[in-house]
Amino acid sequence: MRIGVKDDALLPLYRWLGEDPDVQRDTTLSLSGEQRPDEMSDTLDVINVVLSNTIAFSSLVTAIVAWLGTQRDAPPVQIERDGVRVTINDDSPETIRRVIEALSQENS
Repeated sequence: MRIGVKDDALLPLYRWLGEDPDVQRDTTLSLSGEQRPDEMSDTLDVINVVLSNTIAFSSLVTAIVAWLGTQRDAPPVQIERDGVRVTINDDSPETIRRVIEALSQENS
């Protein structure tokens, strides 16, 4: 799973997730850059995520949404899992439900 966010928000989000006890318990986070020829810039920094269980996924999404709620003018956060990409724009409960539902569906 990968998490991407534009501007200078990647490191603050990475730190936030790394300090969340629920995320720390069942998740491994790392920073990396990747080539994105379809984007305006040559590289996109991302947070790579390894989850140990499905509860960790819900905790991760909740922590991302909570982080967005603490940021003024925060850029959208993109989560990609198994080729499905979802954008998180706000901190509403509906957003949490939508993201978990979209990224939890089994691939055919």
